[in-house]
Amino acid sequence: MRNIRAILKILDDVSEWSGKIFSWFIVTVIALSLYEVFTRRLLGKPTIWTHEIIAYCFCGAVLLTIGYTLKHKSHANVDILYGYLSPRAQTILDLFTYTIFLGIFVSFLLYFGIKFAATSWSIMERTPSAFNFYIFPAKTMLPVGVFLLTLQMISDVIRMIVFLVKGESL
Repeated sequence: MRNIRAILKILDDVSEWSGKIFSWFIVTVIALSLYEVFTRRLLGKPTIWTHEIIAYCFCGAVLLTIGYTLKHKSHANVDILYGYLSPRAQTILDLFTYTIFLGIFVSFLLYFGIKFAATSWSIMERTPSAFNFYIFPAKTMLPVGVFLLTLQMISDVIRMIVFLVKGESL
């Protein structure tokens, strides 16, 4: 049981730290938005790069924190009947939905996300804008974010199985 707790701690720590680090992208989005408004409206000198960098940072804020969001149970849920179930029935339902729905979703997104990013890397893809910045870092955030979600999903599934088998929450 000690080994399981150690594994869960590592998985949860990855989710926690990735959420705390990558959530700073939102601050960057706000700062760059303010900078763009200032340069465009007050100085009359808009930039060609801020919109793309803002989009990349927002992409990172969303994709790279989905494991953290799952860890803190902050995704949208429809729980009309769920609240009426016993803790054991809730865990069985969670285990079913995690493995069937989230498992399939993560598998497809990871597979196609890696292909999507690899294709972009192989051609050193750039944006068609005047800034002409590399786009493959943004496309790489998809499989990385889904991988972080997968790690947290594994942690949650282990917790569910231990609860169902031993009756204790980890």
